[in-house]
Amino acid sequence: MNRIFLIYVMVGCIISISQAQVTQKTVDDEYSGFEAGLNVGAYFGNKNTANFYNGAGNEDGMNSADKIINNEHYLNDINAVLEQNGYRYPLEEGLYHTEYPQNMTYQPAIYAGLTARYWLNRKIAISASMNYSKLTTKDQFVIYNDGDIPPSNKEDQYVLGNIAGQEERVNIDLGIVNCFPIHERMNFIFEVGFNINNTTVVMNKIEIYSLVLDIKYKGPGDYIPGGNVQQYSFRQGGIGYGAYATPGLQIKFADGISADILSQFYYSYISLEHYSNWGLHWAPYIRFNFTGFFI
Repeated sequence: MNRIFLIYVMVGCIISISQAQVTQKTVDDEYSGFEAGLNVGAYFGNKNTANFYNGAGNEDGMNSADKIINNEHYLNDINAVLEQNGYRYPLEEGLYHTEYPQNMTYQPAIYAGLTARYWLNRKIAISASMNYSKLTTKDQFVIYNDGDIPPSNKEDQYVLGNIAGQEERVNIDLGIVNCFPIHERMNFIFEVGFNINNTTVVMNKIEIYSLVLDIKYKGPGDYIPGGNVQQYSFRQGGIGYGAYATPGLQIKFADGISADILSQFYYSYISLEHYSNWGLHWAPYIRFNFTGFFI
């Protein structure tokens, strides 16, 4: 599917460039030059990479909640907060296991950035955009206590906790815009192009009542209070790529001022360790355009 989408975008760009060469000779090009745009909207990330934050970790042991829970020093803190909340049977090493969510999804995020376009004539423009989003995913996990618990106290057998992750994502888009007049002050526009994205993991944590534990990977060593085990801030994430297509309406308010109501569809590869994947992402947004401010 990714190859078909990329081929579609490449063909769209070639057709648009060919159109530009023709229309430059046949269409009144009194409207040309640079245009600046401010983008504001929402971003819906594909869930294919969200399980990176589910606490199960990967084959390298990165972002593993078990590594934290099984650490005796953290386990003491967990049992202390469980006791404060009415649990009478503490977790004992080797007598419990964990279950993590397998279908995490991203929450809708703010989508904001800037666009620069150069109009070759009234109908064709070259576009470059950069947009920022901070994506969050949340779910719950279970600790199942296999300790010696009387049948009458089975409610103490399950410990329910929250798990969350957060990442920053920057999308850089390079494309061709086609403009089709449908009214004196309204145009249908269609943009196709290529996407480069950068994903950076900001946070990954678990919560058990009031206890918040950071599970973001900090190195191979286990935490020891007062010890000299070095912990590091590892960069997680990477550079991805893909293509996009954006249909929309352009409304002209006055000379040099207009707004685009757009629905942008990305088919992009998102780079996250051991969870990298292709996916369809969606960004409905409004772009406020300003022309005549550049020489």
